[in-house]
Amino acid sequence: MKATTAADTADNKQRALEIIGWYTLVATGTGAVPVPATSAAIVANNGFMLAHVGLTMGSTVTWQGVLGSLGIAGTLNIAGRAVFVEAAKALSWGSGNLWALAALSAVGASTAGLQTYIVGLMAIEMCQNGGQPIDVAEAAAVIATAKEEYPGFIAEMKKAKPRDPGLPTAEAQTRVESTLPPSSSS
Repeated sequence: MKATTAADTADNKQRALEIIGWYTLVATGTGAVPVPATSAAIVANNGFMLAHVGLTMGSTVTWQGVLGSLGIAGTLNIAGRAVFVEAAKALSWGSGNLWALAALSAVGASTAGLQTYIVGLMAIEMCQNGGQPIDVAEAAAVIATAKEEYPGFIAEMKKAKPRDPGLPTAEAQTRVESTLPPSSSS
């Protein structure tokens, strides 16, 4: 078996960033759709992103690990923003105002893109930590960095046009899916 070199690690991280770029652009587009319930599609895509990043970085990234890294406040912040955007989209449909739909499309796009970017960067950090959650202080630093770098990252990815990574392997998907909380409908 070949030993992993620093160059291999740098190449893997660069490929993981390209994967995150593709998923972030997709989430941005999906978040712009002024239809309620698009967050479910973004969550599914982020699950695929976690599987891809884990495979690329040679580790397993789980939803539990991401949520554990974010801590209660961070998890509630992400969930709260998604609920707010979804509720606002539902309310805007009843208003009949085109400006409301346009404004919510912009908010939905930026929120979905930024949150996907944050989850992706958290996944890289977790991979570099052996697939284990990072502490809340490290997660806060990742979030601050993501917020600062996001506009430039989006501009770079739009120019680079990262390729669709396709579906992750069934095994990688199962690893991520097995960490989701059980459905209340079962």
